[in-house]
Amino acid sequence: MFGGYSWLHDNRAQDGAEPVRIGEGDIRWLRQTWSSQWLRDPTAGELKGMVDGLLNERLLAREAKEMSLDQDDTIIRRRLAQKLKFMIEDTAQLAEPTEAELRKFYAANSSRFETPGKLSFKQAYFSPERRVDAAADAKAALAKLNGGDVEPAAGDRLLLGNSFDDADAAAISAMFGADFAHDVLALQPGGWSGPVKSGYGFHLVFVTQRASATPKPFETARDAVLAEWRSAKQAELTRNYLAELRRKYGVELDDGVSATLGSEPASKAAAK
Repeated sequence: MFGGYSWLHDNRAQDGAEPVRIGEGDIRWLRQTWSSQWLRDPTAGELKGMVDGLLNERLLAREAKEMSLDQDDTIIRRRLAQKLKFMIEDTAQLAEPTEAELRKFYAANSSRFETPGKLSFKQAYFSPERRVDAAADAKAALAKLNGGDVEPAAGDRLLLGNSFDDADAAAISAMFGADFAHDVLALQPGGWSGPVKSGYGFHLVFVTQRASATPKPFETARDAVLAEWRSAKQAELTRNYLAELRRKYGVELDDGVSATLGSEPASKAAAK
């Protein structure tokens, strides 16, 4: 197939087709890329090899495009979309907020810039692998505690230990899982609670101390505020650009697709 296609089109260069060009800018880019990777300049032979590789790549890409191999190709479509998305995101990095804009963003999103709250607690673990009904055993132990026992009935050994001091949500989540952290952070100090489920099994938990999250002053959090502002600006630019593309090209959806999305994504959306 490729031989036949080449034979049919072997005179295109003489018919005015634009030649594949390698310029001085390409050579500088190849040198810089090599130097960044190997921390030295390429030799003449290495540079020649890179130039040959770039030329072959462009020739193959040109021919593939002539043969329409780029049409309806998922990988190429995704790569083009990714490159354009990177360009949009780079535009956001060029934006610089005024001090007033940054302070306004900080005020509207102050919870993002807090010193995390911390929790000290102890736990008794009940293993589903060592017990017929670990949850029931944990409930029975909790009932004894509510009846006046000082400590829970002997639980099972947990490698993480039984006592934890000044742990924040991220640390608790990393040890026991996000659901466990969410439930434990809602407990009040001064009593046994549970059973609380984790990825290991069931736990009775006694919160001994808690420190609430405290806001960071703007001056202290300024770098983090700027990073968050740029991230939000990036998302906003991407969202607006995609909305503009939908207005520019329009979108048509089959009835079934519209039902799946739940709403029409553009003014021209319609059933085919």
